[in-house]
Amino acid sequence: MPHNKERINTNRLFNLIKSISSFVDREIFFYALGGTALTLLNIKNSTLDVDINIESEKDYLYVCELFDQIGFKKSGPIRWISQEGIAFDIFHGSYILGTDLLHDCLNKSKFIESFGKIKLYALNPLDIIISKLARGDDRDFEDIKSIFKSEKIDLKELVDRYKKTMETSIVSNSKQKLLDLIEIKFSEWEYDLDAKLIGEVKKWDN
Repeated sequence: MPHNKERINTNRLFNLIKSISSFVDREIFFYALGGTALTLLNIKNSTLDVDINIESEKDYLYVCELFDQIGFKKSGPIRWISQEGIAFDIFHGSYILGTDLLHDCLNKSKFIESFGKIKLYALNPLDIIISKLARGDDRDFEDIKSIFKSEKIDLKELVDRYKKTMETSIVSNSKQKLLDLIEIKFSEWEYDLDAKLIGEVKKWDN
């Protein structure tokens, strides 16, 4: 089944979750990640895929079984494709888009709306930045730029949380990726540079 590359806005996301909720017979918490979370937080207009985290292993297995029963096709370790060709990437626990975030990441998420027994949340902007910075491709940096434009981000808090996250998550070049953001990208975007904070990061022995 081919993956539909048509972009998904908030209304379509709501309709997708609502259609799934009609088959759900117990309370389930969906935590939107990445571009899905940014769309729900009105930071982006749309997303290509639906990225969802389910904290409980029992609920994660329940949703995987449900997807199979309603005709979604498995397409890799985390990906399911709906009948319309929409890709759902389902993550579990604090493992978010290839990064082990801090265990409180889901508790810090923002409640969006209930759809039947599905409670939909969006990952908080700090952890979205961290998960995108850990991957660090051009599209991720563009999303990070959008977050800084839309949200009031405490840079010191972001750096401290990123460093704490990297204590338990294996991410290559994690220190350089952080410097790429607060020094190189900030300079390109004509944002104020915090020389003291940059110096502290450069001394960081990770």
